[in-house]
Amino acid sequence: MTHPWTSIPRPRAATGSASAPRWLVLAGLALAVLPLLVAGCSDDDPVDPVIERSWSYALEPEYTQRAVWGVTPFHFFTASEHGVIRRYYDGEWQTWRFDYTKHLYGVWGVDDEHVLVVGENGTCYQYDGTSWRARWAGTYEDLLGIWGSSWNDVYAVGVHGAMVHFDGERWGEVDSGVEDTLYSVWGSGPENVYAVGSGGLILHWDGETWTPQESGTPQALRSVWGFGANEIYAVGTLGAIVRGDGGTWAVETTDTQERLWSVRGLPGSPPVAVGINGAYLVRGESGWTSETIALGDNLYSLWDDGDSALLLVGYNGLTMRLTEAAWQTVNAGRSKWLQDVWAAEPGVVLAVGKQDAVLQSAGDGWLNIAPHLEGVDYSALWGTSPDDFFVVGSRGVIARYQSGRAWTVWHLQNEANLEDVWGTDLSNIYAVGQGGTIARFDGDAWEAIDSPTAISLNAVHGRAKDDIYAVGLEGTMIYFDGVRWRSIDTGYDFDLNDVWCAPDGETICVGSAGHALHSDGGHGLSALWTEQATGTQFTLFGLNGDHDGNAYAVGYNGLVVHYADDQWESWVTGTHDRLDAISPSPDGDLFTVGQWGLILQYGETEE
Repeated sequence: MTHPWTSIPRPRAATGSASAPRWLVLAGLALAVLPLLVAGCSDDDPVDPVIERSWSYALEPEYTQRAVWGVTPFHFFTASEHGVIRRYYDGEWQTWRFDYTKHLYGVWGVDDEHVLVVGENGTCYQYDGTSWRARWAGTYEDLLGIWGSSWNDVYAVGVHGAMVHFDGERWGEVDSGVEDTLYSVWGSGPENVYAVGSGGLILHWDGETWTPQESGTPQALRSVWGFGANEIYAVGTLGAIVRGDGGTWAVETTDTQERLWSVRGLPGSPPVAVGINGAYLVRGESGWTSETIALGDNLYSLWDDGDSALLLVGYNGLTMRLTEAAWQTVNAGRSKWLQDVWAAEPGVVLAVGKQDAVLQSAGDGWLNIAPHLEGVDYSALWGTSPDDFFVVGSRGVIARYQSGRAWTVWHLQNEANLEDVWGTDLSNIYAVGQGGTIARFDGDAWEAIDSPTAISLNAVHGRAKDDIYAVGLEGTMIYFDGVRWRSIDTGYDFDLNDVWCAPDGETICVGSAGHALHSDGGHGLSALWTEQATGTQFTLFGLNGDHDGNAYAVGYNGLVVHYADDQWESWVTGTHDRLDAISPSPDGDLFTVGQWGLILQYGETEE
């Protein structure tokens, strides 16, 4: 599912380009033929589609899911950070995006036409089976948990003792009698409801008043749930678990100190609890025993169908289903962010990132073709074609992909994290990174190169074997003239995150707080550097350009800024996620990648 956003004119060619920009040509033709169209049109005349250029998701971001509620184990809703609600139905995901600045923490419903979601600043959305509408929840406090005995008897709780009640028509405030944060609410019926919170707080509703109960623990309790009125569990920080029998609470023995976020159970089976770092606990006769699941990802919420299935959601879109004692991964989620992208050919895009991600476009989807190396964060890639390219990453890893062959892998002896790679051809490639590390590939092997700096280098780019720049922290810039690398004093000390060398001799660097440096066309030590206003104070992380002289920089808050003819112009992408890299495609599209594993494409769409 893609989401088109603001349409932006096609990038213009730089001054002196041999051809006029396509959008300008089309506009001129449209004006020229307008009188003819007006004179000759009729109801039967065909109408050509209007071609616009806009941003859309080529790969949607995967935010952390904080809560899940289901109609069935195969039809359920999740509430996520950054204002996202998702629905899984008939094997397909549907996504709704609301206020990016407000995380959503709770979801509950009675059927697929009556669902409520709550979150930060009293945010509340109601689903009627077709669409969502915002509701006033009666408070501006963050709401962290929600539960109801029926559609006209729903409670939500949150920070500073916030408690609100929904009667099927409207929300109203309830005096909880406490100022402590309430994290969760659950009941066995309308006159037997529990809310739990910080400092081991437990409140009980008997149909008339909310009364504190002694929990036996000083730890914050993050979740409450029970098999019924006489068997209730609450879990929380430092592995705290307490059990209630309807009158008193007792502390249970556990073998973990991990923070627990949710507790649930199925009829005839012992209850389970989940938490951070993949903690999964099962209650036994001698206490709760833990194991690690989901590769150690944080686990936040459980839901049961009251029969034979559990749903589990967590970090980066992770969604799992437990049926017949076997976990099925409904959605594996993705690495927290992608760090480089290369639109190698029309229709062929490669992206690399954290947690062993080397993604290759494949029709309407993406394949992870990474080498089998554990725990590598890839930072950059460069190659001559999709059939022959290099990736670099953490702990000095360098790997080469050649179609039809196994990956070739090198490990630098100093194990420095590598941040970028670039070359003139397959026998002259440079990788740079931590502590000023420079390594060169001569077509057969990688060797360490003497570096004029010990400051970490973030990027490398050039025009020829004797015209290469590398930039890094604290304004660090070094230059290779074909003989040796030398330091350049630009006169600026802000961090430089990327560098791009235009074919005509122009060189641009971008970095912290929206800073950009521009050379006058000179090379190396003879170049004069000046600072340019990019129109933003957001840090820029990635920079790239095309053969027409257009340059594109990306950064915080989903920012893309376009450079041409000595001017910078901000573009609206429709996302607020950090963007780390951008690549023009040979067919004129743009691809940018960033936090939460997103890939955005800027291309033509028919209106």
